[in-house]
Amino acid sequence: MPLPIFVINMKSSAERWQKTHSRLHSLGLECVRFEATVGKSLSEAEISTWYDADANLRKHHRNMTPGEIGCYISHMRVWQHIHDKNMPAAIILEDDLIIEEHLSKTIDQLNMLNNWDMIKLSDNRANPFIESFTLATPLTLGNYFKVPNGTQGYAISLSGAKKLLQRKPFFRPVDVDIQFHSEVNLNLVGIKPYPLSEDLSFISEIANANAGAHSNRSTFLRNAKHRIAMYLQRKKISGDLNKIINH
Repeated sequence: MPLPIFVINMKSSAERWQKTHSRLHSLGLECVRFEATVGKSLSEAEISTWYDADANLRKHHRNMTPGEIGCYISHMRVWQHIHDKNMPAAIILEDDLIIEEHLSKTIDQLNMLNNWDMIKLSDNRANPFIESFTLATPLTLGNYFKVPNGTQGYAISLSGAKKLLQRKPFFRPVDVDIQFHSEVNLNLVGIKPYPLSEDLSFISEIANANAGAHSNRSTFLRNAKHRIAMYLQRKKISGDLNKIINH
């Protein structure tokens, strides 16, 4: 059975949706539009149900922006949908993507794997695998010390959605929280060559919502604590390949 594909898309970004939908359709893949949450349109009371500002001050190196908060809520709402519908797994895409032809082949391989929580399908910094296993040529499954940032495209299983939903209310950006995989025992791997990459011809919706900038509300102590936490996290392998390939 084909995995459902959800494309997170803002109501104001019809061009992005059309481009992504057309590209997936050309590859024989169907997708469902999932309307994104616009962080700057939320009231303080609404934000407080999702975002823990006190934990952010204690545990993250800078305040989250409205765009980052909306982005995280959007992903978390898809995870909740997967949980509520008891879906075994799904693909989650943002709408600013370059989609390669081998995405279909990659998805076919996902259906043959078990016991995974998240599989990264993109990386804008070419982080290396630590251990790897060859799937159907030319695809390779692998794990990381340094988990790719960004949430342009990934597969998530029901077990992965349940683990990540434990983080509500959140206090870090969604891609940073995913990098801290050991906190929720996330079995996280990737498949190369990645079938997805960021389409830089589109302006980031988060950057647009933030007027082109991240929050700079930080201190030396907050930065130091974050760097130490990230250093310790990157001593831990992101996923157990044996659980995924030996089933």
